[in-house]
Amino acid sequence: MVLRCLAAAVAAALLLAGCVPTGQEESSASPSVETQFAIPYTHDPADVTAHTLDFYPPTPATSESAPLIVWTGGNGWLEDTGGGTGSGVAALFGPHGYAVAGVNIRSSAEATFPGQVEDLRAAIHFLRRNADRYRIDPDRIGVAGDSSGGWTALMVALTTPQGDSTPEPVGAALAMYAPVDFLAMDRDLPANCRPDRPRDRVSWCQQDASSSTSRMLGCALPVCPPALLESATPSRFVDADDPPVMLVHGTLDELVPWQQSTALFDAITAAEGRAELILVPRGSHGQAAQWAAGGPLVAGATLTTTDGGTVTGPAPVTFDGDVLVDFFDRTLG
Repeated sequence: MVLRCLAAAVAAALLLAGCVPTGQEESSASPSVETQFAIPYTHDPADVTAHTLDFYPPTPATSESAPLIVWTGGNGWLEDTGGGTGSGVAALFGPHGYAVAGVNIRSSAEATFPGQVEDLRAAIHFLRRNADRYRIDPDRIGVAGDSSGGWTALMVALTTPQGDSTPEPVGAALAMYAPVDFLAMDRDLPANCRPDRPRDRVSWCQQDASSSTSRMLGCALPVCPPALLESATPSRFVDADDPPVMLVHGTLDELVPWQQSTALFDAITAAEGRAELILVPRGSHGQAAQWAAGGPLVAGATLTTTDGGTVTGPAPVTFDGDVLVDFFDRTLG
């Protein structure tokens, strides 16, 4: 699930019992907030790239506290550079008054599940504790990501940490072509398990030990403990009190089947929650940047919504970046 355009997930309850890393806290409010790179959000000295974030203030700058989009980009959990695509997100949201944080989280080589979810929560904790310094509104934080980053965003938005970990509530979540049920992926894309598909260094067949999913979970899917798989499946945790979710998926996706997003949408509907689902008939994996630009690639896109168990649509939608901004405008207030 390596993303190319915007760049290129818990164990049993025991694994969730670890504390969220404590972010570095800075007390003084900055007289002017500028773009800043490689800000450490934990005290862990072992990670150079992971556990840092890039911060982008709104453009133009404002003296008001801005709503915040916390973004981590997808790379199949194979790299610790998910924050690097935050600049493109900032270019979209900044002119509309949003600050953006591009968050790097640990790769599967550095930590297995739930490490990536803990990292994103730790970044939100750091930003919330330093809201004055960065002139952000701690009560208006949305989380977003694509592919593996979208899964991480959904886990933060829809699940509650166990043990002594600190909850970090968010007001809304956006996930683009994100996996949500690992066991169902090969069923919906059986071609990825054919001998002619990549199955050596990083297998496209999720049941293989070398797949990005198995690497992140720390076990090959067929032998992973059921409790671990349950804990890593966002749809198992949805309820009516969850923040609203927007799901975007291309129906030509060859890495993460579009049925992943519809399955989560159906689960949210059954729980009487709130969600919006955009399907892009010509869309494939890793095309978030192109979709945001609009045009022929997103022609025929449809929008389906669910609220309190009532489904509306699908209906045609003119899809571009403004639709994403409008979602957070409506949900974060």
